[in-house]
Amino acid sequence: MLCFLLTGCAYEVIHFPTENSPSYASNNASVSSLPASGYHRVESGETLFSIAFRYGLDYRELAALNHIDAPYIIYPKQKIRLGENKANSSQRVADKATNKASKAVNNRPKVAVKSKVTASTKTYKKDTKPLVKVKAWSWPVDGKVVRGFSNTGVSSKGIDIKGTQGALVKAAADGTVVYAGSGLIGYGNLVIVKHNEVYLSAYAYNERILVKEQQNVRAGDSLAVIGGKGNDRPLLHFEVRRDGQPINPQDILPKR
Repeated sequence: MLCFLLTGCAYEVIHFPTENSPSYASNNASVSSLPASGYHRVESGETLFSIAFRYGLDYRELAALNHIDAPYIIYPKQKIRLGENKANSSQRVADKATNKASKAVNNRPKVAVKSKVTASTKTYKKDTKPLVKVKAWSWPVDGKVVRGFSNTGVSSKGIDIKGTQGALVKAAADGTVVYAGSGLIGYGNLVIVKHNEVYLSAYAYNERILVKEQQNVRAGDSLAVIGGKGNDRPLLHFEVRRDGQPINPQDILPKR
């Protein structure tokens, strides 16, 4: 089980990625493209939230697609359906067109059959209610923003904040830690916090992680010790996802 209740004091992640390790392979943290198969094979240490974060998906949609109910427990080697990539989708359209043409040739009378709704048709529908907001946001670390947000290409999906050596990375709002580890390439030691059904925040390139998965945190609680990437130290990469999609953190953080 990857999502489980942990208690006790803070701990340090044993693995500390360096600038030469795979976790620092990319200079810009980015959303991975969906694999050709449309599936992701769960690796040890991953959570449903980290998988959704990796592919820029809404964890609720991912859970519904795979019939996974809260608290969203997944297991190593489990196949998680992500959806169809464009190539598979195009092929399916072509197949449908071929089938339609074949049916047109066959002019036999058709008998209407009442379709059944099965579990495989289960999908997640977004709420039509007003957007759920976070009560208050705060800066995760003191420092200057040295790289801004961009949502195009493979550019940064968050902001880079230059901090001070040994600074503590703080939770930007109340929430629950849903991922704490170093399994996402390009993010180093990463912490992801779920604030409500809509918002997640992510804190990357940490030197040490000080919290555990399923730990409840309040705004301002310490999550990690600031780290960096390559020669950019000390530095925090900070992201906010709304319904799985990256948004500019500076649009919701207090103005400086």
